[in-house]
Amino acid sequence: MVKARSLVTLFAVAVFATTLFVASCHSGSPSGVYIDSTGRLTLEFKGGKAFLNMGGMADPDGTPYDVKDDKITIHYPSDGMLASLSTLTINSDGTLQGAMGILRKK
Repeated sequence: MVKARSLVTLFAVAVFATTLFVASCHSGSPSGVYIDSTGRLTLEFKGGKAFLNMGGMADPDGTPYDVKDDKITIHYPSDGMLASLSTLTINSDGTLQGAMGILRKK
């Protein structure tokens, strides 16, 4: 009887730990540097801002962004050339996908 209870407790702890791990992978803000397949485009999330570098043309001040569910919205000016790049989807494997293609964590 004690063995069965121990196994149930161990199983419950394992399920809980797995749930926390999966939830932490997809919650909160992205962080770090993401890069495209060519290596020319990088997007760094730091301090609540997104810093885009496209082939040497960089945004040194960063741009604020929001995360809701699996969507990241970078608040580029709506009349600027970057407006079409403002929405990214967080894929299940942690990559980011949008008009820039797929970005992987560096």
